[in-house]
This record gives sequence, C-alpha cells and structure tokens, in this order.
Amino acid sequence: MADIATIAAALGSLKTATDIAKLIKDSGSSLEQAEVKLQIAELISSLAEAKLEIAGIQSDLIEKDNVISSLNEQLALKQRVIWEKPYYWLEDGELRDGPYCQRCYDVEQRLVRLQGGGKNAWNCRSCKNTFTDANYVRPQVRRSRTSF
Repeated sequence: MADIATIAAALGSLKTATDIAKLIKDSGSSLEQAEVKLQIAELISSLAEAKLEIAGIQSDLIEKDNVISSLNEQLALKQRVIWEKPYYWLEDGELRDGPYCQRCYDVEQRLVRLQGGGKNAWNCRSCKNTFTDANYVRPQVRRSRTSF
C-alpha cells in the first residue's frame, strides 16, 4: 500500500525532472552537445522513476477502493441479517428470506439456506447441523408389540 514516503518520493522525482527540463530550456547554446544529452538522460530517468512510483500508488488506490467496496457490501448485508433463535433471517423491508444456518454465518460469515422445515426441524447441508425451533415436534417412535 502507498504511504506518505512513496508519494513524497514520486513528487520528488517529478520535481527533479521539472528542474532538469528548466535547466535544459534555459541553457540555450551555452552547454555543449554532450552536456545536453546527459541532462536529457537524467530527465528521462527521473520521469521513468516517477511514472513507476505513480503506477504503484494507483495500484494501491485501486486495491483500497476494492477493499472499501467489499466492506460496504458486508456492512449492508450485516444490517439486513436478523437473528431469531435458532437461526438467521435476511430481511428486506417487509420481506423475509430464510432461515439461514447460525453456525455457518457466525463462524464463516456465509449465509447458507437451511433445508427441510418439516415438523420445524431444519438441516444445513454445508455444516450438517440440525436446528429445531419452539414448534418442534419430536417424531414418535413406534414400538411393535410382541406377543408371548
């Protein structure tokens, strides 16, 4: 990531290049041809250095923009996720979607839709957990009668 020192170095390179360009412009015919070529070479080197530093800064700014965008998306989602024991719901105004797995969201920040719902028992196909709510009805086990 670009820091103040990198930006200062890029600005320093641009200032050096500008100073060299002014010197060449002001020198007129007083400098010999070899001196002019040397000054132009230094100018090109300073400009190339500045260009590389600015490209690095630009790359860092793009990366920071991507991180900010991702964090904004996560924040917007988090504001819509509602906990209602024993699972999560995704709300959008009056609409409610879900339920979603509590374990997958709490541990991995992933919304994984629960499957089932029959007799108020829900299964997560990702982490294999089962969730039941207050209306859960325990399945009756049939016992066969044996005759003696």
